[in-house]
Amino acid sequence: MKTIKEQTYEILKTRILKQEIPLGSRINIGQLSKELKVSNSPIREALNLLEQQGLVITPPNSGIHVVTLNRRDMFELAQVLYFWITGAYKYCVEIDCTEQLCEHMEETLKIQESYFEKKDAYEFTYYADMFDRCILEATGNERLISQFDAVFPLFFLGSLYDHQNDDQEWVIGLNQHRDILNAIREKRHEDVLKLLEIHYYKPVWDLRGSKREEDPED
Repeated sequence: MKTIKEQTYEILKTRILKQEIPLGSRINIGQLSKELKVSNSPIREALNLLEQQGLVITPPNSGIHVVTLNRRDMFELAQVLYFWITGAYKYCVEIDCTEQLCEHMEETLKIQESYFEKKDAYEFTYYADMFDRCILEATGNERLISQFDAVFPLFFLGSLYDHQNDDQEWVIGLNQHRDILNAIREKRHEDVLKLLEIHYYKPVWDLRGSKREEDPED
């Protein structure tokens, strides 16, 4: 059974990821204490965990706030994921585990497609990110998987923010996942790497150059 701190953490994390607590908003610990019927202590402990994951920040003299994501943040998140995924895939080819990888990716893609039909942005985005995780899992490298899981909430928040209310982005993402899966299944390894670049990296490459225009304060 989960502790009060763990339950509080899960509730707050879910609210932030679903943007029920809006990006950039200030966290009112007293109000949350009344809503959740818990003392301030587990809320503070939960917020400490969320801060470690990058979901909340504590600017000087301004309280605790939900993180905001600018164009530079999106670029850097995509860049990290691209490096991890491509390195992991190259290793999967070396150890010849792409057939097992395909099975896992196919199962995950089917679930993602089902949530596309239901127009469920939250679950659709979750399984889109789990599709990425399949490649990392196939390496068997627990440290790599743990690193992904540690920053997964921030990846997820960025992905959900990017996909929300944009059906065209959903379709593009699904088609790219299908193309990646087919290329892996057919052992077209160079094509897989090109598709991964298109899917995870190229769409945000221009964000690096436009960062100062949109985020002059950074």
